[in-house]
Amino acid sequence: MSEHHEGVGWREWGEEAFAEAKAQNRPILLDIGAVWCHWCHVMDDGIPGDPVHTGTYSNPHVQQRIRDHFIPIKVDNDRRPDINARYNMGGWPTTVFLTPDGDTLYGETYVPPPRMAALLDYIADLWKNGREQIAAQTAEVRAQRARAEAAAPAATSLDPDTVPTVLRHLARQFDSVYGGFGTQPKFPHPAALQLALEQYARTGDAGLREVAEKTLAGMAGGGMYDHYAGGFFRYSTTRDWSIPHFEKMLEDNAKLTSVYALAATVLNDPRWLDVVKSAHGWLLSDMRDPETGAFAGSQDADGEERYYGQPLEARTTLPTPYIDRTVYAGWNALMVSALVERYKLTAEPEILAAAEKAFLYLRSNLSGHEDDTSILLLRHFLSDGRAQGSSGLLSDQVAFINAGLDLSEVTGDRRDYFSPSIQAAAFLLAASDDKEAGGFHDLRPTPDAIGELARPKKDMGENAEAALALIRLSAMTEDVRYQQAAERALKVFVGEYAQYGYHAAAYARAVDAATRPPLHIVIVGARNHPQMWPLQQAAWQITVPGKAVEWLADGGERGYPAAPDGSPRAYVCVGTNCTAASTPQALVEAVRSGKMPA
Repeated sequence: MSEHHEGVGWREWGEEAFAEAKAQNRPILLDIGAVWCHWCHVMDDGIPGDPVHTGTYSNPHVQQRIRDHFIPIKVDNDRRPDINARYNMGGWPTTVFLTPDGDTLYGETYVPPPRMAALLDYIADLWKNGREQIAAQTAEVRAQRARAEAAAPAATSLDPDTVPTVLRHLARQFDSVYGGFGTQPKFPHPAALQLALEQYARTGDAGLREVAEKTLAGMAGGGMYDHYAGGFFRYSTTRDWSIPHFEKMLEDNAKLTSVYALAATVLNDPRWLDVVKSAHGWLLSDMRDPETGAFAGSQDADGEERYYGQPLEARTTLPTPYIDRTVYAGWNALMVSALVERYKLTAEPEILAAAEKAFLYLRSNLSGHEDDTSILLLRHFLSDGRAQGSSGLLSDQVAFINAGLDLSEVTGDRRDYFSPSIQAAAFLLAASDDKEAGGFHDLRPTPDAIGELARPKKDMGENAEAALALIRLSAMTEDVRYQQAAERALKVFVGEYAQYGYHAAAYARAVDAATRPPLHIVIVGARNHPQMWPLQQAAWQITVPGKAVEWLADGGERGYPAAPDGSPRAYVCVGTNCTAASTPQALVEAVRSGKMPA
């Protein structure tokens, strides 16, 4: 922490800080930032030599006002996504004033020193002299929330027009000149690209191919990609992708390299696999701990043109932007899945080994059991050798489920990979699932939760990803509980998904999977048989959301006998219609004949 933190007297989010606010009858100043966030650093420390951006929290007048009238709490966005999801004001840094009960009084994002001094005076006066106004405002917010929740029962069925509706929004917002969606700033939106690629594979729609190709080319060919070291920056500040915001996030790079791997398959274009390899080069060399196999969370934006504007040779003489070595469970699981997607295209043993090592590290160091040993839950992050943070966050659980299933697909290892996924899914059904109203909460409800954390959220994107994972599990296990929970979750958002436009792409993918007959492909045979890899690749290259693929060395006990001559055999089950196939061509035809578009 910087020296000015002592001048402010920041507390951690917790019962102690809120109890202090109640005891001293003071409002709370909540600052939400991130280690990679440039403007967070500016608000903390200022920009050296800049007479305007002198540092809000290093200003002695601001510090004095905070010490005299507020209880200041500082939260890291990456470590506490649950708090960020409830209090963020539209970006980082977020500056929020709360009551001692955690209700929001007022909030902004970046606040310069003069504005902050005036704002602190205003909130302090409001707290002293406007308590009735605050009470009325808080009561009205709670009443509006209660009315909204009471007026929004879950639908009884899914909307059959979900995919066409979201695709219309996607086409409407597509930038036909530079690719991407909207104008500026421009973000990648991996789920929208996944939807476009999957629907192109299904329909052959040339417009969807253009959406994917132009966007992929714009991101990889423009300033949003680090053409010297590899890896994607978080977003572009310009419509044409030319000027990025320079932080690099593990989460973004994992998701984007998975999308580029999908594009290499669907579009049959090796350029996109080259992008995957380049980005993974940076991730494996700079972000990965060679001893543990785990990946760091982010690389800082500070330094910007001073570092990233230089060729690779010149960078070697400059200080490297700070890398946050915190190991985040969900982001590492996403990276495992991205490595597996690359392995499916290349069969590189070192890539599979990297994926396995990272997953096993997560399983050993960030997962555990509580009372029920059949239920596994993830701690959110690991730092200084200790697992820390919230347990059982929905996004972490789902990413871990998918990572385990992905590794199980390519290795056939049920003990190390499939079983942990089943146990992580058991947590969703036991603790996250709202069995009355449907949907998955983003965190476990607890009786001692503070402020807005007492109200578990149902995030549409996270619920969509959870539904996709459970649909996949349902196909693999024939356990209808997974499918039923997935469908209940998706029905919660029937009345609202359309208002999110192309941001509902993950939801559209999940509804697409939920309304198709399940596709389950079981491949039986020896891994080293020369026909095994082509058969596996044929199964992996079928682009259907929710598809489940298994490899079994011996499938006899489960009713999948090997071929009489010992050659690999695939069993393709579309719903209850199962067909045996011994060649890649026969496998694809079995999918088509089962009324499932390949």
